[in-house]
Amino acid sequence: MPFAPCLSVRDTAASIAFYQRLGFDVDSSTSRPGDDIHMLLYEGQFVCMLYANADLKNWLPVLADTPIGFAGMFYLGVDDFDAVHDRIAAQADIVKDTLTDHTGQRMFYFRDPDGYVIGINDNAAFKASDLGAYA
Repeated sequence: MPFAPCLSVRDTAASIAFYQRLGFDVDSSTSRPGDDIHMLLYEGQFVCMLYANADLKNWLPVLADTPIGFAGMFYLGVDDFDAVHDRIAAQADIVKDTLTDHTGQRMFYFRDPDGYVIGINDNAAFKASDLGAYA
């Protein structure tokens, strides 16, 4: 089973609008009052869930005192790296711009309105890199 992140956010409407401006789609068909959760998709594939922080605290009380955000990042592989970079750079805070690491991967990082850092990887470069065996 793939890892399925769930991001706790202050305002789901603001987060949805932000990610939609970046080219993501949102499926809110499972959201209901008292359970404000939405599926974030990119090119038809599941990326993560966006969950209203207040509702998440009710769902999992153990998280009630946990602040929004975390130390880490999420990665999303894309096919049209340069176009995605330009679209996101026009709408979001780029915290580390395009680089190629020691394995041959191309990536950049942006921050969303709740402080989560998302890394964007070039799928073609990933497949051609030393890590391509995991593609």
